[in-house]
Amino acid sequence: MNHRYLQTIWALLLSLFFMMSVRIFFLLRYPEEFTSLSTSELFQSLFMGLRIDVISLFTFTGIFILLLTLPLKVLNKTKLRQSISYLWAAILVIITSISMSDILYFEFSRRHLSSEVFNLGNDTDLIIGMAFGSFLPYTLGAMLFSVFVIYLFTQIFHHKLEPSKSPLKAWITSFVVLVLIIAGIRGTVTGSKSIGIADAFSVNKVCSGNLALNGFFCVYRATKKKSSHVLMDTTEAIKITQELLKTSNAPFLDKHFPLMRAYTKRQVKKHNVVIVLLEGMGAEHLDGFTHYPELNVTPYLKELSQKGLKFNNFYSNGYRSIFGITSVYTGISLPSGFDYLGKGLELSKLSYLGNIAQANGYDTLAMQGANRRSYRVDAVSNLAGFKKYYGAEDIPNSEDVEGDRHVKTGTYDHNLLQFYHNKLNQLKEPFLGFAFTSTTHSDFHLPSSKYERFPMDLKNYNGYLNALIYTDSAIKRFMKKCEKETWFDNTIFIFTSDHGSGDAANPISKKHRGEFTSLASIEHFRIPLIIYAPKIFKAKEINTLGSHVDIFPTITNYLGWKGNFTVLGNSLFDKAIKNRFVLFNGGQINGYIRPHEYLMYNFKDIVETNSSNPQALLKELKAVDTAQSFLLEKNRWFDDEYYDRRI
Repeated sequence: MNHRYLQTIWALLLSLFFMMSVRIFFLLRYPEEFTSLSTSELFQSLFMGLRIDVISLFTFTGIFILLLTLPLKVLNKTKLRQSISYLWAAILVIITSISMSDILYFEFSRRHLSSEVFNLGNDTDLIIGMAFGSFLPYTLGAMLFSVFVIYLFTQIFHHKLEPSKSPLKAWITSFVVLVLIIAGIRGTVTGSKSIGIADAFSVNKVCSGNLALNGFFCVYRATKKKSSHVLMDTTEAIKITQELLKTSNAPFLDKHFPLMRAYTKRQVKKHNVVIVLLEGMGAEHLDGFTHYPELNVTPYLKELSQKGLKFNNFYSNGYRSIFGITSVYTGISLPSGFDYLGKGLELSKLSYLGNIAQANGYDTLAMQGANRRSYRVDAVSNLAGFKKYYGAEDIPNSEDVEGDRHVKTGTYDHNLLQFYHNKLNQLKEPFLGFAFTSTTHSDFHLPSSKYERFPMDLKNYNGYLNALIYTDSAIKRFMKKCEKETWFDNTIFIFTSDHGSGDAANPISKKHRGEFTSLASIEHFRIPLIIYAPKIFKAKEINTLGSHVDIFPTITNYLGWKGNFTVLGNSLFDKAIKNRFVLFNGGQINGYIRPHEYLMYNFKDIVETNSSNPQALLKELKAVDTAQSFLLEKNRWFDDEYYDRRI
């Protein structure tokens, strides 16, 4: 260990060992995710993962590796070398800690961390609560690992170096090391471009890329993302998108704002609208919506779906709560690389659900079960036209709580929904209400043990199932109170989720469900949609394809609201629609769904599809994504000063 090159090689091998160990842990923690990989595909993915690790490591420690191999006398001093090694060790700890956090994040999102890590300050209280709550063992483990890594590096670099016997040879070796570092950063010695996220899919399967990538690589690559991307000629993209959105009931209005539309005038009774956005309720887990055997965790939601309009083929446009709120409020699917509402999207002129409601004489209200400023939803709701807004700080406790089971962050769903009911009573009819729940977000704190039918854990699948049982009960209590109100018969209730959730086909779930069949990756984006109004709609099961961006035009169309809007969807009641599609952002990939077919695209290759003509679907995906990105960037999405002209 008193040779400069051996010290560096040992430190390098140790670093790569720790990084690959994280990947193996990922593979062992979620084995069901990778069952579609053959043995050769598995090893291809792992080898690509090693290349990703080398890129990550060399990019941030390359300068230290070079300094530790340069044959300069000043760099022979043991204390200086140890100081450099501590910096290397610190970087390694950061890389592995972020990658481990990414594995835990994967449990809830089924995707790697990306640019959202830079917005975690919006939920600091929630993160701290989880880190020192249900994830305390991981937090302590990370601290111990940090100490262990520093100790190992101390042992490697505390030896005094032997003097170099051949200075020229030493300088040549350092030059070779520099070349290897540059090649390691690029990840390749051929080609004009270095390896990126899209290249990690060595096998054209989503799970291959998931295995090869690490959270740290995805996070720092996200900082290099451009604000938009153009995948094809913008004129052609807009033309294709117009054709996909075209309906005789909502003609396009202006060439400079080519996707702006308005529904033709018609007289409709002014029904109230009450929206409940449910946290993380993927359809694959819910009774009445799942393709797996039911677990009897949401019997009341199932009952509502059987008495109302039940949409079986409905999807989220993103993988995070704020994406869902953005899509419901604005009808935008949020292209990859763009910021969401409250983080910059609002710099472009947008049409907002609350604003058009107010323009049509509606009183408006919004609230969430998380803290008032969580993801700036207070400011976002005000911007979107909701005149009144409330967060957890404003909501009193009305739930029966056992002992010290008071929720650590936010408020219980029953508290939120009872407060929602009370505030709806204070609104002037007609009204539009929006409420976003929180209890089904980890940590799964519950007010009473009576909801814990499965062995309770604050973060695992059992805890999630128990939280579903609780929230289903809270919804039932909310609806029973609403049924007694004079405004109930004239009200349309809309229940949906902000995004999907982790795969139901995991080891814990398998124990409850028995054997299962693996489903396509898009299943993680499928969510429930229930439109319930027993005096307005007859019960019906509907297979029309839809997503969050269709909620805005559906409300606008059905209620006959006057006003212009630009959204990337259509009314679910519009029978003149010839094309139905869903575009969603899955982080490192975009998804595109048409009736009975879909594809997943990583901005380089198609990584999963069931289409007999995937190139046709890919062209549509590129067109819609390009048109939306281009018009948002050029501020040609919506004209808020355009006079309401009717055709």
